[in-house]
Amino acid sequence: MRHLNPTLYEVIYDWFHQLPMDYEAKKEGNTHDNLKNTQEAIIACLVEQFPKSYREAYEVYQDLFSQIDIFSIYDELEEINVLALATGSGGDVFGFIHACESFLKGKRINIFTVEGNKDALRSQVNLFRQHIQLNLVENDINLIPIPVVIEPGFVQLMTELKKRCFKAYGVQKFDLIQSFKWMKEQSIRGRLRFYDLYTWINDWLLPDRLAVILEDASPVSNHKCDQQVSMRAINDFVFFCKHQWRKNQLVALTPTPCIARKLNGNKAMQCRGCSGCYDEMEAYIKLADQKSYSWQSNCVFVMKLATGELGQRLAANLQDESVGYQTATHIGEHPNRFCTLDAKVSANQQANAFIINQRL
Repeated sequence: MRHLNPTLYEVIYDWFHQLPMDYEAKKEGNTHDNLKNTQEAIIACLVEQFPKSYREAYEVYQDLFSQIDIFSIYDELEEINVLALATGSGGDVFGFIHACESFLKGKRINIFTVEGNKDALRSQVNLFRQHIQLNLVENDINLIPIPVVIEPGFVQLMTELKKRCFKAYGVQKFDLIQSFKWMKEQSIRGRLRFYDLYTWINDWLLPDRLAVILEDASPVSNHKCDQQVSMRAINDFVFFCKHQWRKNQLVALTPTPCIARKLNGNKAMQCRGCSGCYDEMEAYIKLADQKSYSWQSNCVFVMKLATGELGQRLAANLQDESVGYQTATHIGEHPNRFCTLDAKVSANQQANAFIINQRL
């Protein structure tokens, strides 16, 4: 199992020593209200959340770039323009960079990283500079920080993008858009719907390209938004497809059973025997209160989307009713119970609802 880049981790962990001795990093290091995080809370997030976000992003793109249809499209590009929304201290950004290093060579990759907390964005830029200065990457990575609070309507974001992306770099639309752990933040929760995010991605993502939405999700979380995130995301995607079918490019590839069954008109929210679309991601990392590396697991909701013919081709491979999809809440608890596209069909093969590239 791959682990967090040790050089990058050493930089992060060194910052932890800047915190007061009695500071509760585990308690304060969360992103539920990232816009209001103090400098101390940002450092705590780096130590507590950054390694997990880094791992989650890497695993997502490891799966996507392992798919030959996806890899071939991005491998042909000389320049790749990426929009990363609400990036915090950048765990998802660096996980993406690491995945690119494993698959793509000699590319110029412009990452437009949007974050409303200027201290968090500054720490991300500083970390990026140390990462590049240590010659850890082979692609030509260009990180363009955009300090803006994303609000419903995306008006201020569009103003900044026109100035910093469209005019400065000649970017008209993006080759990849990602949103990690943003829709559950207190600053946006209840004000911006997943429906609005899908609409915006649909307007600004090029054909035959990818988008990724990842959120913390757990049926046992103390935060209600974590418990309901999959329901909101899936329901809004179904509404989006129905309302915008004439100009819709987006195809949702995961979570496979829930998306497929909802789009087919199945009224039941959950798959058979499933308490929600969650996936368990494990990372071999060291947290602030630990002396050595160990396995850390976290439940997440991952939606992988594609546009154009690429999305249609990939979706065509995800319609086998004989495949049983298993999510993290069933691992160990219900080892022989699986979700299928048709609740009446028993599974004779096993797969993961969040992984596209898998051998059955």
